[in-house]
Amino acid sequence: MSFLNPLYALAGLAIALPILFHLIRRRPKERKLISSLMFLDPTPPRLTRQSSIDQWLLLLLRALAIGLLACAFTRPYWDGPAEKDTDQIGIQRMLLIDTSASMRRDGLWAAAVAKAEQIISQSGPTDTISVYQFDSSLRPLVSIENAIQTPASQRQMQSIAALKSASPTWQGTDLGLALLTAADLLQTDWDSSSESNATTSEIIVVTDFQNGAAVERLAEYSWPSSCKVRVERVEAKSKGNARAILLSEEDSVNGNGASSFASDSSNVKAGEIPEQTNAQKIRVRVSNSQDSTDESLVLHWIDEKLQPMDDTKTVCQVPAGNSLTIRMPIPPKGAVALQLDGDRSGFDNRFYMSRSEPIQSNLLCVENASKAPEDSLGYFLRQLPLSDSSLTVSFQSREPASLDPWPSPVRTPLIVASHALSESDLNRLSQYIKQGGHLFWVWDAVASQVDYSVNLKTLCAVTDGKVSEAKVRQYAMLESVDFKHPLFADLADSKFNDFSKLRFWKHRRLESDQLSEWRILAKFDDGSPALICQDQVEKGSGRIWILTAGWQPAESQLALSTKFVPLVSGLFRLASPPQASRLSFRVGMAIDVPSDTRMLDPSGNELTAEAAEEKSIQRHVLSEPGVFRRVDALGAESVVVVNLSDSESNTSVGGLERLEKLGVIMTENKPSKKDDASKRQLRAVELESQQGWWRWVLIGVIGVVGLESVLCIRKVS
Repeated sequence: MSFLNPLYALAGLAIALPILFHLIRRRPKERKLISSLMFLDPTPPRLTRQSSIDQWLLLLLRALAIGLLACAFTRPYWDGPAEKDTDQIGIQRMLLIDTSASMRRDGLWAAAVAKAEQIISQSGPTDTISVYQFDSSLRPLVSIENAIQTPASQRQMQSIAALKSASPTWQGTDLGLALLTAADLLQTDWDSSSESNATTSEIIVVTDFQNGAAVERLAEYSWPSSCKVRVERVEAKSKGNARAILLSEEDSVNGNGASSFASDSSNVKAGEIPEQTNAQKIRVRVSNSQDSTDESLVLHWIDEKLQPMDDTKTVCQVPAGNSLTIRMPIPPKGAVALQLDGDRSGFDNRFYMSRSEPIQSNLLCVENASKAPEDSLGYFLRQLPLSDSSLTVSFQSREPASLDPWPSPVRTPLIVASHALSESDLNRLSQYIKQGGHLFWVWDAVASQVDYSVNLKTLCAVTDGKVSEAKVRQYAMLESVDFKHPLFADLADSKFNDFSKLRFWKHRRLESDQLSEWRILAKFDDGSPALICQDQVEKGSGRIWILTAGWQPAESQLALSTKFVPLVSGLFRLASPPQASRLSFRVGMAIDVPSDTRMLDPSGNELTAEAAEEKSIQRHVLSEPGVFRRVDALGAESVVVVNLSDSESNTSVGGLERLEKLGVIMTENKPSKKDDASKRQLRAVELESQQGWWRWVLIGVIGVVGLESVLCIRKVS
C-alpha cells in the first residue's frame, strides 16, 4: 500500500482529541442539589490521575472515523504493475563503441570499455541491448535480432562478454555512416523481429568524439523523430597529439612554398621519394593539436627493422594549434618511414614512404618530319611538361609508312597521329589499339587533301562517315564541352571552364549515323563534333580520340592557349595504366592485383584475398599502416605504402552541436532525476485513479459516524 498524498496522514493526530475529551469529562451518576452551593460558580472538569475512560466503544468509533478520514485524504493505492505494463518491451538501446585508430591513445580503450559496461549494467531488465563497433564501417557484436531473441535475464551478460572480443583498429572514424546505419537498423530490424512496438529507441555512442570524425553523410539524411542519440565521451590520459606528413617530392624541390597535404584521395605521389634526384632537402609538414602540451618535437628516419638511423635527427618547435613546414635531408638508403618523437600520443607518429625510380614512358607523334615548326604537331608536343618526379616522358617521332617496328602500349601508351597516315599505319594502329594503346588522331589538313572517310572505315569501322570542310566565316568556337568526362574534369571549375577565347580558323565537319558508340566531348558552334572518343570498348583494348581540327596556329589557337597543356596531359594520364606498385594508400583502401600475385603485410604474412567480380583479379583490403609487398608470379617484388588517414590525427574534442546542426536528436548524457520523479508521480496518479480506494474509505467513515450517533442517542435516552 502506497499513498499519493502521504502528508495528509498527519491529520490522524486528531485522534488525540476524543481521547482527551473522554478523560476530562466527569459526570456523577447521581446528582443532589445542596443549598449551600447555590452561590458558587461551577468549575470545569480537569484532567487528573484519577481520570479514566468509561465509554470505550464510543471512543474507538470516534477515533476510527478520524483515522479513516485522514486515510481518505492521503489517496491510498496498491503499488503494483499496471495491467498494460505486463506486455511492455522496454527501451530499444543500441550501443555503438568507437574502435577507430584514435582510440589507441593511452588509456582510451580501457575507459571506453568501462563506460560501455556501466551503460549496459544500468539498463532495465526489459530493455533490449544490442552492441556494435564502428570505425569506417559499422559491424555487430550483438545484433538487434540476436538481442531480441536472447532472454531478458541474459542480455546484460551477453553484451558485456561481446565487448571483450572488440579492440581498436587502424581505420578512420566515419561517425555519420555509423549513426545513419544504426538508425536504419533500428527502424527495420525492430519492426521485422518484434511483435510489439518499442516505446523508445536510443543510440548510445561511446567515443572520444574527435574533430576528425566524419559526419558529413548525415547532411542528406532525415533523422527519425523516434530515435534519440546520447554521446558518452571518454578522454585519454594524456592530451594533445602531433602528426608529421611527408609532402610530395615535386613540392619539395620546386621551392614554391606550397603547403598542400597528401589527403585520402589526393595526389598519390605524396610519400614517395624518387631514387634519382638532385634535391638535397625534402619538405615535411608537422602539425600540433590545440590541446597539446608538447612543443619540442624530434624527427628522424627509421629502417626496415623500425630502428632509428644515425645522424638523421631534426629538432623543431611547434606551438600548440600550429603547423610548421620544415626541410629535412633526403632519407638515407634503407629508410622506410619518418618517425616523430616527443609526442605522447604515438599511434600516428610514423609516416611510411617508398623509394622508387621514375617510370619511363614515351609519347609518339606520327607525322612528316619535313614540316616547319609552326605547321608541326610534334613541335608543340615537345614543349609540354609531362614529366614529374615519378614519371619521365620522352618524346619520339615517326615518319608515316615507316618500316621501323611499332612500340608496345606498355612503354608508349599514347600515339598522336596527324592526317598523313598510310594504309599500313592504319592496320598497325588497329593492332596497337587492340593491345591497349590509345590513339589521338588529329585531322590537321583540309578535307579536300585527305580522304578521312576511307580512314574512318579502316581504323574505326565507321562505314557511312562523311567528312567535309566546314564553312567558317571568321572563326569557330567550342560549345557543349563535357565537363563530366575525366578528360575535362580538372577544367570544370568556373575559374577554368571558359573556352570563349579559344578560336578555330579551320575545322572538318563529320557526319555519321554510326556514332552511337562514340562520345562527343566537345562541339563547334555549328553543331559538328570537335572532339570525340570511343565510349564503349572491349576489355583490355585502348581508345581512339579524334580531334577534327589541328592545333597549329594556321588551324587554331589551341596550341597557344592555356587549355592545351591540361588537354594533352589529361589524355596521357587516361592512356597510362595505373601503377599499383607506386601508389601510396590509406588504411582501409583496397588494392586489386592479378590472381597469381601475392600480397604480404608488414610482418611478412600473406594476406587473404576477398572475392572480386573478375576471376583473374584478387582484392586485398589494407587494414594497417606499414610497408606491404607485392610478389608476382616471377618472384619480383614491389612496395605498397599504407599510412593512416590524416583526419584521424585531428584528436581535439568536438562539440555536440556538430550533430545537432545536422538534425540528430540528442539527449542528455545522464538521466535526469527530476524526470524520473515526474514519471513515478504520473504513474502513482494513474494507479490511484484506477483503483479509487479513497471512495470506499469515505463510505467507511460515514458508516462509523452513523453507528456512533446511534450509540450516543441511546445513551442519552
